[in-house]
Amino acid sequence: MGSIFGIDIIGGQIKRYALVSIGDFEFEKSVTKAKLFRLIRSKKPEIVALDNIFEVFSSKNEVVSFLKEMPADMKLVQVTSEGQSLLELAKRFGIRMNMRSPFDEAKVCALLASFGVGYEVSAFTNKTKIVISRGRSLGKGGWRQKKYGRRVHDVVRQVYKEICYKLSNKGLEYVESVRKGYGGISRAEIIVNASRREVPVHSFRTKDVQVKVEAVEKEKLEFIPLSKTLRYTIVGVDPGATTAVAVFDLNGNLIDVLSRKNWKVSEVIDYISSLGKPVVISTDKSSPPEMVQKLRTAFNAVIYVPKEDLSVEKKRLLASKYNFLNDHERDAIASALDAFNVYKSKFKNIEKRLPAGVDVDRIKAEVLKGSPLAALLQQEDVEKEKKEEKKEIVISKTEIEKRDKIIAELKQENENLLKKIDALKEEIEKLRERIVQMSKEEYEKIRRENYVRELEKRLAELRSEIKKKDEEILELRRVIEELKNLKMLGLSGWREIKVLKKFTREEIENAKISEGEIVYIMDSSGGSKALAEYLCSKKIGAVICGKEMSHLASEVFEEFGIPRISAEKLEIIVFGNIGAVNSKNLEKAIEEATLELKNRKLSRIEKIFEEYKRRAV
Repeated sequence: MGSIFGIDIIGGQIKRYALVSIGDFEFEKSVTKAKLFRLIRSKKPEIVALDNIFEVFSSKNEVVSFLKEMPADMKLVQVTSEGQSLLELAKRFGIRMNMRSPFDEAKVCALLASFGVGYEVSAFTNKTKIVISRGRSLGKGGWRQKKYGRRVHDVVRQVYKEICYKLSNKGLEYVESVRKGYGGISRAEIIVNASRREVPVHSFRTKDVQVKVEAVEKEKLEFIPLSKTLRYTIVGVDPGATTAVAVFDLNGNLIDVLSRKNWKVSEVIDYISSLGKPVVISTDKSSPPEMVQKLRTAFNAVIYVPKEDLSVEKKRLLASKYNFLNDHERDAIASALDAFNVYKSKFKNIEKRLPAGVDVDRIKAEVLKGSPLAALLQQEDVEKEKKEEKKEIVISKTEIEKRDKIIAELKQENENLLKKIDALKEEIEKLRERIVQMSKEEYEKIRRENYVRELEKRLAELRSEIKKKDEEILELRRVIEELKNLKMLGLSGWREIKVLKKFTREEIENAKISEGEIVYIMDSSGGSKALAEYLCSKKIGAVICGKEMSHLASEVFEEFGIPRISAEKLEIIVFGNIGAVNSKNLEKAIEEATLELKNRKLSRIEKIFEEYKRRAV
């Protein structure tokens, strides 16, 4: 046996997988998905086993892509099926497992697959498609291009004939479709009536031709059992006008319970068969009804009857943990559980004595039917030894003749290839001499090209820097012009002011306001109390408001005694962050605003005094 990989998901933010290898080489690793696929490609295990394939693969397409990349004889196996858990299978084959350990689960998957348990994931039909085509496009050209195309098409035809010869020589049936090209074949497609592992051709590519070999994909994934491992069951039956059937496995787990009116015996047999192979047919009556006898005969099973009819109280107690629709289903469950409880100690004794890898349920079924446990164990050992023995290889005369013919052909092909190799070696030597002659010239040419490339790169950087500097010069010239205009205005009765476009802390800091300066806030509507206090801390001379200021900010300026003037009363010219205002208008407006502040303060004092007088009286 080669090696078998068992895989289980670990999880986390970045998904990782527990990988356990058994067989020729053994190891345990925590790997990412990419590394997992690399290890499978490099180690080439016989089987890759998982609890559920969709823990690793997100879709059918990903499964198909994975199987296309892997060796044709490798099997992808899902060990569980619907209605089965990994823990149940491990217990059935005597394997201990820690459910909290992904490495334990991965190892169990590998062991179960080695015992022949599980389902091979089949994504391809037993047909293989081979496509032979040109290695590259011919493009456009004159007579030289036509000459080249004729040579390529001739190579494609030779490869096509060689592949057809190999397929015919191996006795494989196939259908081909050929597209002719100038001087030969441009493309050929062969559908072989055999699986990819049987086809003696592999994908390859050369300068002139490419061959692609791939299995024909199925419409949907199929799960093919590795071996026929039946589920053995204990069946409780309550016959009558309404018949009820309860099916348990040999570990005492309820598989299903069902009841129907006028249920025919043949339909009951079909229902029981769909859930497994019954070992015991049980009833709650000490004298078994006719239907129970018929079912026992149909399945060649052991019949279980209690020493006396089960009481209603006992049946209620036995079935209390389960959900059932009526008394008939309760009685069927109770009869099956009563039988299981009788055989329970015998089952535990069998489990203790069996080695790992033996189908525990099959041995239990054989023991219940009367086979001695010792004889069954001896039989298992003999079968194991037979499997390990090497099978004698018998080769027919026809196969020997075929092989000799192939060997002769390969020898001839080998001689032809050796001649080609000698010719190619001579050509290589000539080319090496030519390379030595050209190397110095080529090196000098590359050095010059690299030097020119560096200079061009540096030139582009310098041009970019010059462009930035030109933009800065233009901006500075504009500022100088504004300052000149401002200076001229200052000489003709205008006063410089600091301009804030918005009432924000950032604008205040960027303006670099000095003590006593006049500040013009173009949009003063967004000012808060804190911003007003911050601006007042600069000890400004007055504030000009472009829009109506908030009530809280206005109160702060009033507390600090800083006049507030509406921009509508003044003549203002703005140059970016600097502005100018008519001096006469400004002085007059400041006087009015200052007087208004004083009047408001006096008014408040008079109100306070009047209030005080009223209280004193």
